[in-house]
Amino acid sequence: MGLFWALMSVILVSAAQLTLRAAMTMLPSAEQPWVFVLHLLHIGDGTLLLLLGLLGYVASMACWFFALKQLPLAKAYALLSLSYMVVWLAAIWLPGWHEPFSWRGLLGVVVIVAGVITIFWPNKAARS
Repeated sequence: MGLFWALMSVILVSAAQLTLRAAMTMLPSAEQPWVFVLHLLHIGDGTLLLLLGLLGYVASMACWFFALKQLPLAKAYALLSLSYMVVWLAAIWLPGWHEPFSWRGLLGVVVIVAGVITIFWPNKAARS
C-alpha cells in the first residue's frame, strides 16, 4: 500500500507543478507585489489555477505521509524523483507548453529511471 501512496504523491505533485506553471504564466509579475496581490484578491486569471496547484501540493503531502509510514525512506524518495520525469515529459508533449526536447534532458530522465530501478532491484541476500 505504501507504493500506491508514493505513486499517488508523484502524480499529484507533478500535476501541481504543471498547474502552478500555467498559473504563473497568467498572473502578473511578482516584481510588482501590489499588482500581484491585487490580482489575487480580485480572483483574476490564473488565481484559480494557483489555488488548484497549491491544493495539489497539499494532497500530495497527505499521500506522502501515508507512503512514509509504509515504505523505507530510501525507496520512497527514489519514487518521488519520478516526478521530475513526469513533469519533463508532460511539458514537452502537452499542447501549448512549447518546452523544447533535449537529448541532455532525456539522458537525465534515463539516469533517474535507472536509479529508481537500481534501488528497487531485489537484493539476493535479502531473499535468502
